Amino acid sequence: MRLSVCIMFLCFSAFLGAQVAPVSPAQSPAAAPVAEKPSISLSPAVVMAKGNFGQGLTQTLTLTNQTARDFAFEMVAEDVIIKNGKRIFVAAGETPNSIAATAVFAQKTVLVKPYSSVSVDVRLTLPAQTNIRAVVAMFRGTDKLPTSSGAVGMTASLGALITFNLTDNVKLQPEPVRVNPASESANMKIAQWISNSGAEPVLPEGAAVVLNSGGSLVGKATFDPQRLLPGERLEFSAEYPGDLPPGSYRALCSFQFEGKTLTSEAAFEVPKTEAPKTPAPKTEALKK
Repeated sequence: MRLSVCIMFLCFSAFLGAQVAPVSPAQSPAAAPVAEKPSISLSPAVVMAKGNFGQGLTQTLTLTNQTARDFAFEMVAEDVIIKNGKRIFVAAGETPNSIAATAVFAQKTVLVKPYSSVSVDVRLTLPAQTNIRAVVAMFRGTDKLPTSSGAVGMTASLGALITFNLTDNVKLQPEPVRVNPASESANMKIAQWISNSGAEPVLPEGAAVVLNSGGSLVGKATFDPQRLLPGERLEFSAEYPGDLPPGSYRALCSFQFEGKTLTSEAAFEVPKTEAPKTPAPKTEALKK
């Protein structure tokens, strides 16, 4: 049986040096397209799978090389777990019931020529039981790239995040909403920390609305969506671009995820700003 899959066609890119005009084999240099930043990219960037324990997933990953040099990669998979609220990557098999340990790549190594793409299939099989919900399938670079100083070499590696939703245990734990007032150099900021207290990955999407003392809608700001793995804690923040007149307000934050809605609010005040007092001009009595 296969897992159902939702794919986000984004790209992880590594920019490598000065601008270069890519030329396809069928074109002469005179017909080269407009110069673009040289890069290597991987798509899809994120794969979100839903299913059951014991099922398998086969995914095609495509790496595109928009540079003037060859790149060699080895294919590896690592488990993604949360430690102290942060993501860490663990080598395949080092964690009990590892999903990465089941990874089978169609090719173990690949060479990507300039201005070309290479696709590789990866097969993952979920264990009968596991607490892991994310794996990164990686093109790990084996080339040493010179840095600007020439003293230290670096490699280019790109990975696709593959997440698994396997149960109905989807929970988020919100913390109090915070409102940072606007200043001369920054807009008002509405922020809230949220933790994933369930067993499944969650991608909450939300917005903050501002209500006046009468309950009328004054304005709205949207939060950037962020994926929360089980045990992960992230801050969601949005800037309110408008100016609010003095008065009492409420910030209402609402997030939607997996058919559920999470709502929190906080009251805040916009104080009156006193105009600076201009001192009265000094006058001196004329002497006769």
